[in-house]
Amino acid sequence: MTLETVMREETAPLTRRLRRMLGDQHAAEDVCQEALARAWSGAPRGADAGHVRAWLHRTATNLALDELRRRRVRDAVPLEDALDAAPGEDRDTVLATREALGRLSPHERMLLLLRFHAGLSHRDIAALLAIQEATARKRLSRARRAFAAALRETTERRRPRIALLVADGAPDTCEAWLAEAGADVVVLHPDAAELTLAGADAFVLTGSVRDVHPHAYGEPVGPHVERPDLASDRRDLALVRQALVDDLPIVGVCRGGQLLNIALGGSLWQDVGTAGRAGVVHPSDDSHPIRTGAGSPLREIVGRTAAVGGAHHQAVRRLGRGVRPTAVSPDGLVESIDVPSRRFAHGVQWHPECDASPVAGPLLGEALVRAATMAAA
Repeated sequence: MTLETVMREETAPLTRRLRRMLGDQHAAEDVCQEALARAWSGAPRGADAGHVRAWLHRTATNLALDELRRRRVRDAVPLEDALDAAPGEDRDTVLATREALGRLSPHERMLLLLRFHAGLSHRDIAALLAIQEATARKRLSRARRAFAAALRETTERRRPRIALLVADGAPDTCEAWLAEAGADVVVLHPDAAELTLAGADAFVLTGSVRDVHPHAYGEPVGPHVERPDLASDRRDLALVRQALVDDLPIVGVCRGGQLLNIALGGSLWQDVGTAGRAGVVHPSDDSHPIRTGAGSPLREIVGRTAAVGGAHHQAVRRLGRGVRPTAVSPDGLVESIDVPSRRFAHGVQWHPECDASPVAGPLLGEALVRAATMAAA
């Protein structure tokens, strides 16, 4: 009998036994997965089936005992020390976050603090807990969902909670735009952004006076790039990628939409005028038309054509993996993109929050709020 056959036959009974030991079906599945992974790499080859079964169950038992020992230590996670407010951060948000974390199991709380307060990567957490990286990702994903549910209960919200990342130099008009669409808005502070995002129902990134650093998409810095900041771009890209992993509804505005494309491997025109695309820089105080793609979600939201506003000298050039264009301006420049594999992920080159987008802006905001409401359900 092959090792693969033994592993397949033992998965169900091993999970049941681990469930009795740990009292948690999810933890049992994780430990079983870990034991199977170790069997694949370390079980004795050529041994009879009985020997392999014994090795597998002994390994799983040891892993379960390690898990129980860690749980005894995790009860002492200190929330007061871990969650001091960052400078400029809303104190109510900090208190709500602390209360929501307090409602989680010690294991869930520890995972979230390791990831979002201590800043450990999934690989670091896996090494610390002596588990596979895939197992760490799965556990952390469940902890995030539990935290989001606890935060909704803590704040007793009836409106979806949308996390807003305001880029350097951007006006605060996006906050009013989202509130008018029916959202509770929490502005992300850079020092606590990931933990706050973990409890959100949707994510919005604003535009900025800064250009995205070309190194973020693998190009040298050209002469027309304005005030790039690679450290900030990397921080924001990490948030975009995390939101994509969690399938949070996303809207990226101007630079935010460009970051959505870059997060999936795309690139930008560093300056559309010098790239031979004259006439595509639209004044911020004027509306210009866009045409949406047939069958695209954006057409369902704003219609076949729409008047939008927003000034920019950079735009999407190479589309990222799984990214598609959903609207273009009359000169052919990509004005909107989406990620079909996600429930709601749109990047718009225009500004839905400005007066020059009088119809399309509110419609996009309302669509985002509907998606966030469904995500929170």
